[in-house]
Amino acid sequence: MRSTKRARIVGVALELYYSKISQLPVTSKIEFCEFCEIWAGQHICKDGEEKRKGRIPLAWELLQPTLRIIGHCLLGPHRNKELYDAASSATKSLYARSLHDIDAKSILATSSLLRLQKMASDPENNVDYTEIPKVNVITL
Repeated sequence: MRSTKRARIVGVALELYYSKISQLPVTSKIEFCEFCEIWAGQHICKDGEEKRKGRIPLAWELLQPTLRIIGHCLLGPHRNKELYDAASSATKSLYARSLHDIDAKSILATSSLLRLQKMASDPENNVDYTEIPKVNVITL
């Protein structure tokens, strides 16, 4: 099997994972985020952990569904601190890997996710733009 076909097949599996993500347990999502951090190659081994060698190519067919899953973990309806931290760390690692590989499409996607994460965590950005402001002045 050619390597390009392999990436597409794994990408389809990730799309299926994403389609059921709201029904999956939090531990599965945390493990996925930890795997993404290792996949990015920016993983720092802690004491007693086995150091992993080699890099898996950061193919767009794999990265696109991966970022959807991580985006759900960051911005989804959950309020689990451990999941948010794992997803945040995975996003930063994937961004660093994209910069290292100098892949414009990956850099744009990962930096956009980082920006969304920052906007969501900033309390000043929690503005409802659909709400009509109440003022006593009419402007024409």
